[in-house]
Amino acid sequence: MALIIGVVSQKGGVGKSTVARLVACNYAANEWVVKIADMDLSQGTATNWNRRRLQNEITPKVAVEQFVNVSDAIKHGDHYDLIVFDGAPHSTSKTLDIAKASNLVVLPTGVSLDDLEPTIKLAHELKKNGINASKISIALSRIGNSEAELTEGMEYVRASGYHLLDGVLFEKTAVRRASDEGKCATETGFKTINEKADVLLQAIVNRVELVK
Repeated sequence: MALIIGVVSQKGGVGKSTVARLVACNYAANEWVVKIADMDLSQGTATNWNRRRLQNEITPKVAVEQFVNVSDAIKHGDHYDLIVFDGAPHSTSKTLDIAKASNLVVLPTGVSLDDLEPTIKLAHELKKNGINASKISIALSRIGNSEAELTEGMEYVRASGYHLLDGVLFEKTAVRRASDEGKCATETGFKTINEKADVLLQAIVNRVELVK
């Protein structure tokens, strides 16, 4: 059965799909057979990204498929080493289904209170509905240039009691342009940006090994 990592959010614009692609591409680069389960039927963000990846002949290849139900995606588990759920751009009834199926649930968030408050609220809701808090990790994403704001955001997450992943994804034009080409956040043309994204990736890998 496949390892399952769920990437979900309470609201859009927090880097959820960027994190999901980061995980999928890097596991695939290590010869895992990976599928992204795109649960965003209205926009198909991951599906469109993968079309660009295929058109530009970027390797490693990552399978992406849209699903209506979590159970349908899990049926593919025998054919893949890893399934990454890219949840809808807001919390839905399927968000809990993803969390229940996942070995690790990653909640990306920016560091403004507009992002942090609904993210922690979602974490509380998942915990209230039976998800072990140790399976829930918060990833800081779309970070700007303010060290003070970043520090405050980190303190906010730590005060909530949920696990804060090491590393962050910075808001960089290079990351957006890479995505436009079908690449992930460690496949930009800038070594420093790639290395910073890799810190978050390694934190996710380490955490899933600890809690699975």
